[in-house]
Amino acid sequence: MKKKIAIIGAGKLGKGYAADLFAKAGYHPVFITRRQQQADTLRAQGYYTVCLEHENGAPMEIYRVHDFTAWCSEGPERNQCLQVLAEAEIAAIAIYANGFAQAAALLAEAICLRAQRQAGTLDILLLVNSPSPDAVLDALIREGLHTPAEIQYYEKNIGLVTTLPIRDGFAALPEVLAQDPEAICASDYPELPVDREAFRGGIPAVEGLLPLDKMQTRIRAKLWTSNMRLGAIAGAGVHKGYTVFDDAVRDRQITAFWQACKKEALYAIEHELGMDEEEYRLGEYKAPPLLPGVDIRPTVDVFERQLFGLKRKVSRQERFLGPALGCICHGKLPYHLAKAAALAYMFDNSEDPDSVEILSYVREHGIEAAVYRYSGLDKAQPMEALLAQLVCAHYAELSIQKY
Repeated sequence: MKKKIAIIGAGKLGKGYAADLFAKAGYHPVFITRRQQQADTLRAQGYYTVCLEHENGAPMEIYRVHDFTAWCSEGPERNQCLQVLAEAEIAAIAIYANGFAQAAALLAEAICLRAQRQAGTLDILLLVNSPSPDAVLDALIREGLHTPAEIQYYEKNIGLVTTLPIRDGFAALPEVLAQDPEAICASDYPELPVDREAFRGGIPAVEGLLPLDKMQTRIRAKLWTSNMRLGAIAGAGVHKGYTVFDDAVRDRQITAFWQACKKEALYAIEHELGMDEEEYRLGEYKAPPLLPGVDIRPTVDVFERQLFGLKRKVSRQERFLGPALGCICHGKLPYHLAKAAALAYMFDNSEDPDSVEILSYVREHGIEAAVYRYSGLDKAQPMEALLAQLVCAHYAELSIQKY
């Protein structure tokens, strides 16, 4: 019988990253979703489609995945989900942070069952692009544990494993989605860095898992570099009038801009986070060589995805202002990062409630008030006030001229 991996979240990272790596190692993916319609659709059609973007720039590959199970956690199928989690040795969470409360409640129930049965270990990979997801989830799970025996079992046997989800995941091609509403698009990046110190049952023999240490620092460093890069490209690309993400990636001026942002971010990583560049590169995205005649890795990614949920992404600990604060507090002016933040404040996405709210607030109250409100900078702190002024100065300049 195949080993199983329980995957909470049947979205792009769940289907295109966790399921892919573990299925190749012989595991059977069991998806746990909050939407009954999604579970019903997956079971009824018996497959989902993957649009695979190759890191070496080869043409997109489209194929179907058939070997999986799907259950819904919110309704009559909840017991099946609990049984899967009560028996599994490995699981993954591939959801947005706003779904943590529901996931934690489900996990707490399953942990109580496991404690009653004196089951073995369960390691849970957290494929989440947010700071300290293990600490947030830990606090939520503990709310659902009620006896000393349950808490003792949890602390001894359940591993919350922080990861660095480097592989891209986004919406499939429209013509593919028209045929399969469960289709996703993902890259084939081969590695998933994982916290080697967090496992309780040992690191699974799965090709691509990259055990590293200092994961809390690394997840912030990734946010400040890889996620920052994509957000900077999106902001600058839209401001220059591009409509296709690939065109912005090819733009030399935009490339020079995000590279300057990254140089500032690396300074912040070293001086604020205490990680030098050599150590940082152990968990950094490693771009493979492109095929002859290919200038970039083509993608169907879109600008809107990179800056969706704008309130979080312009906040003080996030991809632009997190490293900017790290720079300015250690004697370096974050000129380019502040410009990236200003571009984010200009990003107009009518499909994102955060973007609609921020742009409306700027129109009514001005950019300075918006920066203090949404980025959470402290006007009473001289360095933070200086950073706010720099963002506002860039915003003013960008408002009257093209990038």
